[in-house]
Amino acid sequence: MAQTADVVIIGGGVTGTSLAYHLADRGVKNIVVVEKKFLAAGGTGHSVGIIRQLYPTREARQMVLRSLRVFQHFRELIGGESGYVGCGALIGISKVMLPTLRRSMETQAELGIRAEVLTPEEAHRIEPRIDPEGVAGLLYEPESGYGDPTGVTLGYARAARDRGVRIEQGVEVTAIRVAGSRVLGVDLASGESVDAPVIVNAAGLWACFVARFAHVELPIVVGRHPVFVVRRPPDFGAAHPVYLDLAGGTYVKPELGDLTLTGSLTEDEARHPMDPERLGGGVSFEEAALALERTSRAVPSLASGAYQRGYAGAFDITPDWMPILDESPVKGFYVAAGFSGHGFKLAPAVGEMMAELITSGRTTINRAPFRLDRFTEGRPARSSFVSSYLAP
Repeated sequence: MAQTADVVIIGGGVTGTSLAYHLADRGVKNIVVVEKKFLAAGGTGHSVGIIRQLYPTREARQMVLRSLRVFQHFRELIGGESGYVGCGALIGISKVMLPTLRRSMETQAELGIRAEVLTPEEAHRIEPRIDPEGVAGLLYEPESGYGDPTGVTLGYARAARDRGVRIEQGVEVTAIRVAGSRVLGVDLASGESVDAPVIVNAAGLWACFVARFAHVELPIVVGRHPVFVVRRPPDFGAAHPVYLDLAGGTYVKPELGDLTLTGSLTEDEARHPMDPERLGGGVSFEEAALALERTSRAVPSLASGAYQRGYAGAFDITPDWMPILDESPVKGFYVAAGFSGHGFKLAPAVGEMMAELITSGRTTINRAPFRLDRFTEGRPARSSFVSSYLAP
């Protein structure tokens, strides 16, 4: 005999658990989250956790600001620890991008995002150890920083369970049952099944695979994004802010203790597809050498740091590097995927938006930029990760 649910959420990462919490908070009673491994086992657990607020659209800025407020007050609002550290973020901009940045600042200010554009010389009062060579200006976001994606996931999961959500770990979906153009439920590897009128694909890097069970194709590529860990030298001094050098093509993010995470902002991950099952795998010496060379140019004081290790992270990338947050053509089958490296920082707002959409058919924040059918309407698609900061 099949189990029954009002909503089945496939995926136990930060998106799936945030959605489960928000659905339960809106009064949905019978919710099941199924995760084939364990909570935060996929892209969430391998995220570097950077929180920045510069986005190309008003809607994305609204969402990241809402999410930031949740991270800042996570214990009171949700329970548990978000690991939020407001160390500030500097974003280095090339000369050609500077006019666009200045225009975007008007919308930033209207929404209440704290930020200012600095000259390279002015940026040294925030972080004197960066080398702004090739940077025409820098955006400083004092409230940005980083958080703990696994901690946020576990906090949402705990709060969801307290509201009656069932979270099943080690449970793999093997089929989605569809009749006509409507979902009926899911079948599990255990041989059991769950009947449900609403199924949400929050499977992250595995979202395309899950969507095909419902005969839905998603325009998503899983792209490889190597991450490298460096031990800062003893004379480095206090931990640095997040620095995203869009002009030089690298980022640095402080980690616990005296560690820094770094990686590339120049490679087009969509051109380097990866089997998501290889998530967390090793990196080559050549990859590490190239990345650390860029890092040393951006922050010369890190040049004498000790390389610790690297691992293969990944992004689930859409053509315009923005997520899909929508009901699919199959009635009752919803998609929250294709986050293109933004999943953690948007997760609180995504959970709210998807819960609104599922329960009322409407959303407070305009969801048009995140509709699935935008890719079939002839809209021009952005082509790089950098353009997910500033519209061309």
